[in-house]
Amino acid sequence: MARLRGCRLRFVVALSALAMGVVGSGCRQQEARVEVLSLEGTIEQVSAALDGTGSVAVSYYNDKRKEDAVGTGIVTKETEILINGVVAKLSDLRVGDRVRGEVRVEKDGQDRKQVALKIYVSRAASGNGG
Repeated sequence: MARLRGCRLRFVVALSALAMGVVGSGCRQQEARVEVLSLEGTIEQVSAALDGTGSVAVSYYNDKRKEDAVGTGIVTKETEILINGVVAKLSDLRVGDRVRGEVRVEKDGQDRKQVALKIYVSRAASGNGG
């Protein structure tokens, strides 16, 4: 009798493992995909909160689609922002600034989240002598 119970238990465990493998493989297809992209363009809009977080919208040329596009990136406290090589804040960015940087794109099904990792702005030196 004990031997029969052991066989049934192994059968149930094996069946459960098989079922989990089938279910698990379906879940893997729904896992979020993350990629880091380099981006270069012009700032269209800046939205800054008091804590330094916010968002920045950048117009750029999308090579994949062969058209102009606008992407909005979330700016976090970890986003590195430099203007002419000097550390800056989101509120220092201006509409019209030429910008390059890196964006982490997180895709989860139809949801897409873009987080700005690095924002670099080069501005011409002002002519007021300092």
